[in-house]
Amino acid sequence: MIKTVLLWVLVLFILALVAFWFWSGGFEAVRRTAHTLINPVDLFWSGEATGSPLRLPWQPSDMTRGPDISGYATEADAIQARMSPEDQDGAYVSENDARIKTFGNPSAYAGIVRITGSAATESGAGREYIEIRASESANAPVEISGWSLQSAVSGLRAYVGQGVEIFGQGVVNEVRPVFLQAGDRAFITTGASPVGASFKENICSGYLAQSQQFAPDMTGSCPSPGDALPQTADTLRTYGPSCFDYLASLPSCETQTKAPASLSANCLTFIGSTISYNGCVSANRGRGDFSEPAWRIYLGVRSALWYDTHDVIRLLDGEGRIVDVLSY
Repeated sequence: MIKTVLLWVLVLFILALVAFWFWSGGFEAVRRTAHTLINPVDLFWSGEATGSPLRLPWQPSDMTRGPDISGYATEADAIQARMSPEDQDGAYVSENDARIKTFGNPSAYAGIVRITGSAATESGAGREYIEIRASESANAPVEISGWSLQSAVSGLRAYVGQGVEIFGQGVVNEVRPVFLQAGDRAFITTGASPVGASFKENICSGYLAQSQQFAPDMTGSCPSPGDALPQTADTLRTYGPSCFDYLASLPSCETQTKAPASLSANCLTFIGSTISYNGCVSANRGRGDFSEPAWRIYLGVRSALWYDTHDVIRLLDGEGRIVDVLSY
Protein backbone atom coordinates (compact mmCIF):
# COMPACT_ATOMS: atom_id res chain seq x y z
CA MET A 1 0.00 0.00 0.00
CA ILE A 2 2.79 2.47 0.95
CA LYS A 3 4.70 1.62 -2.23
CA THR A 4 1.61 2.32 -4.34
CA VAL A 5 1.09 5.70 -2.68
CA LEU A 6 4.75 6.65 -3.13
CA LEU A 7 4.60 5.56 -6.78
CA TRP A 8 1.55 7.77 -7.41
CA VAL A 9 3.21 10.69 -5.63
CA LEU A 10 6.27 10.27 -7.87
CA VAL A 11 4.12 10.12 -11.02
CA LEU A 12 2.19 13.25 -10.03
CA PHE A 13 5.45 15.07 -9.22
CA ILE A 14 6.89 14.22 -12.66
CA LEU A 15 3.68 15.31 -14.37
CA ALA A 16 3.78 18.59 -12.45
CA LEU A 17 7.39 19.20 -13.57
CA VAL A 18 6.48 18.49 -17.20
CA ALA A 19 3.49 20.84 -16.99
CA PHE A 20 5.62 23.61 -15.47
CA TRP A 21 8.25 23.09 -18.19
CA PHE A 22 5.68 23.58 -20.96
CA TRP A 23 4.13 26.53 -19.10
CA SER A 24 7.51 28.29 -18.82
CA GLY A 25 8.29 27.96 -22.53
CA GLY A 26 9.33 24.35 -23.19
CA PHE A 27 11.80 23.80 -26.01
CA GLU A 28 11.64 27.45 -27.08
CA ALA A 29 12.80 28.62 -23.64
CA VAL A 30 15.66 26.11 -23.70
CA ARG A 31 16.62 27.30 -27.18
CA ARG A 32 16.65 30.97 -26.16
CA THR A 33 18.73 30.23 -23.08
CA ALA A 34 21.17 28.05 -25.01
CA HIS A 35 21.75 30.79 -27.57
CA THR A 36 23.10 33.07 -24.83
CA LEU A 37 25.79 30.55 -23.81
CA ILE A 38 29.38 31.34 -24.63
CA ASN A 39 31.39 28.76 -26.52
CA PRO A 40 33.69 27.32 -23.77
CA VAL A 41 36.48 26.83 -26.31
CA ASP A 42 36.64 30.63 -26.71
CA LEU A 43 37.84 30.93 -23.11
CA PHE A 44 41.13 29.27 -24.08
CA TRP A 45 41.41 30.17 -27.75
CA SER A 46 43.93 32.85 -28.63
CA GLY A 47 43.64 32.73 -32.41
CA GLU A 48 42.28 35.31 -34.80
CA ALA A 49 39.47 37.69 -33.96
CA THR A 50 36.98 35.51 -35.82
CA GLY A 51 36.95 33.07 -32.91
CA SER A 52 37.92 29.46 -32.24
CA PRO A 53 37.81 26.70 -34.93
CA LEU A 54 35.11 24.91 -32.91
CA ARG A 55 31.59 26.35 -32.68
CA LEU A 56 28.25 25.58 -31.08
CA PRO A 57 25.49 24.30 -33.43
CA TRP A 58 23.66 27.64 -33.65
CA GLN A 59 26.78 29.77 -34.17
CA PRO A 60 27.60 30.71 -37.81
CA SER A 61 30.87 29.54 -39.30
CA ASP A 62 31.75 33.13 -40.14
CA MET A 63 30.53 36.60 -39.28
CA THR A 64 27.66 37.91 -41.39
CA ARG A 65 29.05 40.11 -44.13
CA GLY A 66 27.43 42.68 -46.33
CA PRO A 67 28.51 43.77 -49.79
CA ASP A 68 32.06 44.93 -50.35
CA ILE A 69 31.87 48.69 -49.83
CA SER A 70 35.39 49.19 -48.49
CA GLY A 71 36.11 51.76 -51.21
CA TYR A 72 33.92 54.26 -49.39
CA ALA A 73 36.29 54.30 -46.42
CA THR A 74 38.42 56.97 -48.12
CA GLU A 75 35.50 59.39 -47.68
CA ALA A 76 35.55 59.11 -43.86
CA ASP A 77 37.80 62.11 -43.26
CA ALA A 78 35.79 64.29 -45.64
CA ILE A 79 32.56 63.86 -43.64
CA GLN A 80 34.08 63.83 -40.15
CA ALA A 81 33.38 67.53 -39.60
CA ARG A 82 29.67 67.01 -40.27
CA MET A 83 29.12 64.31 -37.64
CA SER A 84 28.19 66.52 -34.67
CA PRO A 85 24.76 65.64 -33.15
CA GLU A 86 24.66 69.06 -31.48
CA ASP A 87 23.69 70.81 -34.73
CA GLN A 88 20.24 72.36 -34.98
CA ASP A 89 17.58 69.90 -36.19
CA GLY A 90 17.05 71.49 -39.61
CA ALA A 91 20.73 71.91 -40.37
CA TYR A 92 21.53 68.46 -39.01
CA VAL A 93 18.96 66.74 -41.21
CA SER A 94 20.32 68.51 -44.30
CA GLU A 95 23.91 67.60 -43.50
CA ASN A 96 22.84 64.11 -42.44
CA ASP A 97 21.13 63.46 -45.77
CA ALA A 98 24.25 64.53 -47.65
CA ARG A 99 26.64 62.20 -45.87
CA ILE A 100 24.14 59.33 -45.74
CA LYS A 101 23.81 59.47 -49.52
CA THR A 102 27.58 59.11 -49.69
CA PHE A 103 27.30 55.63 -48.22
CA GLY A 104 24.01 54.35 -49.68
CA ASN A 105 20.27 54.95 -49.97
CA PRO A 106 18.88 57.05 -47.11
CA SER A 107 16.19 55.60 -44.86
CA ALA A 108 12.86 57.20 -44.04
CA TYR A 109 14.18 57.26 -40.45
CA ALA A 110 17.24 59.38 -41.32
CA GLY A 111 17.24 62.34 -38.93
CA ILE A 112 14.68 60.64 -36.69
CA VAL A 113 17.11 58.10 -35.19
CA ARG A 114 20.72 59.18 -34.81
CA ILE A 115 24.00 57.73 -33.62
CA THR A 116 24.81 59.94 -30.63
CA GLY A 117 27.82 58.22 -29.06
CA SER A 118 29.98 55.15 -29.03
CA ALA A 119 32.76 53.15 -27.45
CA ALA A 120 33.64 51.59 -30.79
CA THR A 121 37.35 52.00 -30.03
CA GLU A 122 37.11 49.78 -26.93
CA SER A 123 38.83 46.40 -27.12
CA GLY A 124 36.60 43.42 -26.50
CA ALA A 125 33.02 42.71 -27.46
CA GLY A 126 31.74 43.30 -23.92
CA ARG A 127 32.87 46.95 -23.79
CA GLU A 128 32.23 47.94 -27.40
CA TYR A 129 28.94 49.73 -28.01
CA ILE A 130 27.13 52.24 -30.22
CA GLU A 131 24.56 54.64 -28.72
CA ILE A 132 21.54 55.66 -30.79
CA ARG A 133 18.68 58.00 -29.90
CA ALA A 134 15.20 58.72 -31.27
CA SER A 135 14.48 62.40 -31.87
CA GLU A 136 12.32 64.22 -29.35
CA SER A 137 10.14 65.23 -32.28
CA ALA A 138 9.47 61.65 -33.44
CA ASN A 139 5.71 61.38 -33.85
CA ALA A 140 5.51 57.58 -33.52
CA PRO A 141 7.50 54.76 -31.84
CA VAL A 142 10.30 53.39 -34.04
CA GLU A 143 10.81 49.62 -34.16
CA ILE A 144 14.55 48.87 -34.33
CA SER A 145 14.40 45.06 -34.12
CA GLY A 146 15.65 43.87 -37.51
CA TRP A 147 17.91 46.91 -37.94
CA SER A 148 21.64 46.35 -38.21
CA LEU A 149 25.05 47.95 -37.79
CA GLN A 150 27.70 47.46 -40.44
CA SER A 151 31.31 48.49 -40.88
CA ALA A 152 31.81 50.14 -44.27
CA VAL A 153 35.49 49.20 -44.04
CA SER A 154 35.34 45.47 -43.19
CA GLY A 155 31.76 44.72 -44.23
CA LEU A 156 31.03 43.05 -40.88
CA ARG A 157 27.35 43.34 -40.00
CA ALA A 158 25.24 42.42 -36.94
CA TYR A 159 21.49 42.61 -36.42
CA VAL A 160 19.38 44.03 -33.58
CA GLY A 161 17.15 41.35 -32.06
CA GLN A 162 14.21 41.50 -29.66
CA GLY A 163 14.21 42.55 -26.01
CA VAL A 164 12.35 42.43 -22.71
CA GLU A 165 10.15 45.36 -21.69
CA ILE A 166 10.22 44.52 -17.95
CA PHE A 167 13.15 42.22 -17.22
CA GLY A 168 12.87 39.63 -14.45
CA GLN A 169 15.97 38.19 -12.83
CA GLY A 170 16.27 34.39 -12.69
CA VAL A 171 13.09 33.75 -14.72
CA VAL A 172 12.24 33.03 -18.35
CA ASN A 173 11.53 36.42 -19.95
CA GLU A 174 9.26 37.00 -22.93
CA VAL A 175 11.06 38.90 -25.70
CA ARG A 176 9.29 41.24 -28.08
CA PRO A 177 10.28 43.74 -30.80
CA VAL A 178 12.13 46.78 -29.45
CA PHE A 179 10.51 50.18 -29.98
CA LEU A 180 12.13 53.54 -29.31
CA GLN A 181 9.74 56.23 -28.11
CA ALA A 182 10.52 59.90 -28.77
CA GLY A 183 13.68 60.77 -26.81
CA ASP A 184 14.56 57.12 -26.02
CA ARG A 185 18.11 55.93 -26.46
CA ALA A 186 19.62 52.47 -26.91
CA PHE A 187 23.10 51.25 -26.07
CA ILE A 188 23.86 48.55 -28.66
CA THR A 189 26.67 46.41 -27.24
CA THR A 190 28.56 43.98 -29.46
CA GLY A 191 28.87 41.13 -26.93
CA ALA A 192 26.37 38.95 -25.06
CA SER A 193 24.06 40.32 -22.37
CA PRO A 194 25.35 39.97 -18.79
CA VAL A 195 21.79 39.00 -17.76
CA GLY A 196 20.92 36.82 -20.75
CA ALA A 197 18.68 39.21 -22.70
CA SER A 198 18.35 42.70 -24.12
CA PHE A 199 16.15 44.80 -21.84
CA LYS A 200 14.71 48.21 -21.12
CA GLU A 201 16.09 50.00 -18.09
CA ASN A 202 13.83 50.84 -15.18
CA ILE A 203 14.18 52.51 -11.78
CA CYS A 204 15.32 49.19 -10.27
CA SER A 205 18.04 48.37 -12.85
CA GLY A 206 20.79 49.64 -10.54
CA TYR A 207 20.42 46.40 -8.57
CA LEU A 208 21.66 44.45 -11.62
CA ALA A 209 24.96 46.36 -11.57
CA GLN A 210 25.73 44.99 -8.11
CA SER A 211 26.72 41.61 -9.58
CA GLN A 212 27.11 42.32 -13.31
CA GLN A 213 29.21 44.69 -15.42
CA PHE A 214 27.59 46.83 -18.11
CA ALA A 215 28.99 49.01 -20.87
CA PRO A 216 28.43 51.86 -20.37
CA ASP A 217 28.11 51.57 -16.61
CA MET A 218 24.64 51.32 -15.11
CA THR A 219 24.43 54.52 -13.11
CA GLY A 220 20.72 54.77 -12.32
CA SER A 221 19.45 55.22 -8.78
CA CYS A 222 16.89 52.91 -7.16
CA PRO A 223 13.98 53.69 -4.83
CA SER A 224 15.22 54.24 -1.27
CA PRO A 225 14.85 51.16 0.98
CA GLY A 226 13.69 53.53 3.70
CA ASP A 227 10.60 54.29 1.61
CA ALA A 228 9.78 50.64 0.89
CA LEU A 229 7.71 50.19 4.05
CA PRO A 230 5.22 52.88 5.10
CA GLN A 231 5.36 53.64 8.81
CA THR A 232 1.96 53.24 10.46
CA ALA A 233 0.74 51.89 13.78
CA ASP A 234 0.00 48.52 12.14
CA THR A 235 3.40 48.21 10.42
CA LEU A 236 5.21 49.25 13.60
CA ARG A 237 3.47 46.44 15.49
CA THR A 238 4.03 43.94 12.67
CA TYR A 239 7.69 44.64 11.85
CA GLY A 240 9.03 46.41 14.94
CA PRO A 241 10.61 49.88 15.25
CA SER A 242 14.14 48.54 14.62
CA CYS A 243 13.05 47.37 11.16
CA PHE A 244 12.40 50.95 10.06
CA ASP A 245 15.75 52.13 11.46
CA TYR A 246 17.54 49.37 9.58
CA LEU A 247 15.76 50.07 6.28
CA ALA A 248 16.60 53.78 6.57
CA SER A 249 20.30 52.90 6.98
CA LEU A 250 20.53 50.81 3.79
CA PRO A 251 22.11 52.13 0.58
CA SER A 252 19.99 52.00 -2.57
CA CYS A 253 20.48 49.41 -5.34
CA GLU A 254 22.07 46.79 -3.04
CA THR A 255 20.49 43.42 -2.40
CA GLN A 256 20.53 42.58 1.32
CA THR A 257 21.54 39.00 2.17
CA LYS A 258 22.85 39.40 5.74
CA ALA A 259 20.32 41.38 7.74
CA PRO A 260 20.84 41.34 11.55
CA ALA A 261 19.23 38.36 13.25
CA SER A 262 17.97 40.70 15.99
CA LEU A 263 15.31 42.02 13.62
CA SER A 264 11.84 40.49 13.83
CA ALA A 265 10.98 37.51 11.63
CA ASN A 266 8.46 39.62 9.74
CA CYS A 267 11.09 42.28 9.10
CA LEU A 268 13.62 39.72 7.83
CA THR A 269 11.00 38.25 5.50
CA PHE A 270 10.13 41.70 4.18
CA ILE A 271 13.78 42.56 3.51
CA GLY A 272 14.41 39.24 1.75
CA SER A 273 11.43 39.68 -0.57
CA THR A 274 11.67 43.42 -1.21
CA ILE A 275 15.27 44.75 -1.06
CA SER A 276 16.41 43.13 -4.31
CA TYR A 277 15.95 43.66 -8.03
CA ASN A 278 12.89 41.45 -8.39
CA GLY A 279 11.43 42.78 -5.15
CA CYS A 280 11.93 46.35 -6.31
CA VAL A 281 10.26 45.60 -9.65
CA SER A 282 7.31 43.92 -7.96
CA ALA A 283 6.80 46.86 -5.60
CA ASN A 284 7.26 49.66 -8.16
CA ARG A 285 6.23 48.45 -11.62
CA GLY A 286 2.90 50.25 -11.35
CA ARG A 287 4.53 53.67 -10.95
CA GLY A 288 4.25 56.14 -13.80
CA ASP A 289 8.00 56.76 -13.72
CA PHE A 290 8.98 53.07 -13.53
CA SER A 291 10.44 52.76 -17.05
CA GLU A 292 13.59 54.63 -18.01
CA PRO A 293 14.04 56.03 -21.55
CA ALA A 294 16.92 53.67 -22.33
CA TRP A 295 17.42 50.18 -23.76
CA ARG A 296 20.36 47.82 -23.37
CA ILE A 297 20.65 45.90 -26.64
CA TYR A 298 23.14 43.05 -27.12
CA LEU A 299 24.23 41.72 -30.51
CA GLY A 300 25.66 38.51 -29.03
CA VAL A 301 28.83 38.58 -31.15
CA ARG A 302 31.88 36.95 -29.57
CA SER A 303 34.59 39.32 -30.84
CA ALA A 304 34.84 43.05 -31.51
CA LEU A 305 33.13 44.26 -34.71
CA TRP A 306 34.68 47.68 -35.23
CA TYR A 307 38.25 48.77 -35.83
CA ASP A 308 39.95 50.43 -32.84
CA THR A 309 41.44 53.33 -34.80
CA HIS A 310 39.45 54.29 -37.92
CA ASP A 311 36.13 52.94 -39.15
CA VAL A 312 32.87 54.00 -40.78
CA ILE A 313 29.84 52.42 -39.09
CA ARG A 314 26.47 52.50 -40.81
CA LEU A 315 23.14 52.16 -38.98
CA LEU A 316 20.74 50.38 -41.36
CA ASP A 317 16.98 50.01 -41.10
CA GLY A 318 15.09 46.77 -41.76
CA GLU A 319 15.30 47.34 -45.51
CA GLY A 320 19.05 47.92 -45.45
CA ARG A 321 18.78 51.68 -46.01
CA ILE A 322 21.07 54.15 -44.24
CA VAL A 323 19.66 55.71 -41.05
CA ASP A 324 22.90 57.32 -39.83
CA VAL A 325 26.66 57.05 -40.17
CA LEU A 326 29.45 57.24 -37.59
CA SER A 327 33.03 57.76 -38.73
CA TYR A 328 36.19 58.12 -36.65
